Amino acid sequence: MQDQRSLLAQFLRFSSATVASLMVFSLYSIVDGLFVAKGVGDYAMAAVNLAVPFTNVMFSIAVTFAVGTSTILSIYLGQGNREHANRLFSQNLVLLAIIGLTITALVLVFLEPFALLLGAEEETLGYTMSYLRGLAPFAICFIVSYNLEILVKTDGRPMLAILTVCIGCLTNCVLDYVAIFVLNWGAWGAAFATGLSQLLTCIIYITHFFGKHTTFHLVRFRPEGSIYRRLIPIGLADGVTELCNGVMIFLFNHVILRCIGTDGLVSYTIIAYTNTLVVNIMLGVSQGSQPLVSFQYGRKDSEKYRRLLRYGLITVAIMTAVCFAGIFLLAPQLVHIFLGSEKPLLNAASTGALRRYALSYLLVGFNILMGGFLTAVERPRSALCISMGRGLVLQAGALLLLAALWGGSSIWFAPLCSELLCFAMALILMRRFRRDTTA
Repeated sequence: MQDQRSLLAQFLRFSSATVASLMVFSLYSIVDGLFVAKGVGDYAMAAVNLAVPFTNVMFSIAVTFAVGTSTILSIYLGQGNREHANRLFSQNLVLLAIIGLTITALVLVFLEPFALLLGAEEETLGYTMSYLRGLAPFAICFIVSYNLEILVKTDGRPMLAILTVCIGCLTNCVLDYVAIFVLNWGAWGAAFATGLSQLLTCIIYITHFFGKHTTFHLVRFRPEGSIYRRLIPIGLADGVTELCNGVMIFLFNHVILRCIGTDGLVSYTIIAYTNTLVVNIMLGVSQGSQPLVSFQYGRKDSEKYRRLLRYGLITVAIMTAVCFAGIFLLAPQLVHIFLGSEKPLLNAASTGALRRYALSYLLVGFNILMGGFLTAVERPRSALCISMGRGLVLQAGALLLLAALWGGSSIWFAPLCSELLCFAMALILMRRFRRDTTA
């Protein structure tokens, strides 16, 4: 990981690759939604959004273990302890495979109750069940693929990660088109196409770790449960960020159905896709710099990991300005891509909702970056406070309060309220870390 490049060059290399790979990764669900909207219908697209919390749960598990494993592996490398790194890498992969198979079995056995729990109703129940039926068999691929995507970057191969994600996304686009427009497989076909593309990326990543040009190797290991008392708290903040995204989609879906109706759910589906892109851009900066920060932290080089934080803040500020301006100005065009021009009232309502929601993007990147930095320097409690605050506790409280007091379009301001409160909390926690490390 530590090569002869300047620290800024390493930051740009890792962060740009992570941002690009996460943006491409976001396209999996967006492509599904777009193809389903055009080939099946608006309510089928809404059903895909109802299933998003399920994929968020899988990604949350992958991120929790990947960030925790990546952080500890980076510290091991900084300490020159490769034997422990290989054992942890191998144990992590086996455990995730077991978790993935368990999820597949549970979803397929309890398919209809699970779809109803996600919020499916008369218009969307059949579509939601079909989508979950196509997705569930590939749970192991979703979890292992994203986990290894992060570990490949920790291994010093960020370009391999982005190339693999691009291949998977392109495969998903082609298979989606064939499944929906050629074979007429509907929502199930879109999910099945996504699962096959995840399987392909798994194969590419695993092939890399069986090759010669890798720092980590699959080895025999004796299960060590105690490592997870250290690993899970480290990765929990980032995992909760992903999980909270799914929980908030779940809550928004239910509140929208109560306050606005099914058409509001269609509007929120478009918002959710846009939100996924923006959040993943900011997560890319955070997660891309985390192995570098952890490496310098393991070497006790405070000047360098603080410089990496400054690079991250500057990058997030630039991306925040670009994302907010682009979404606010191009909201009508973004809505039109999904809905066309057949429903002008729904288009206008969706455009207004997207612009209100987008106000939260002015702060979300800074909160994610500060939480990611605290994760990388082994401050899991502080990082978890930020992740839980912005992603669930504060936002859920704001959503339910606004829905109870004013209802209707006021709910779109809930993310802005939570990000403002979380930003203040994050500044306090960062100041506390700075005080503790300079004392």
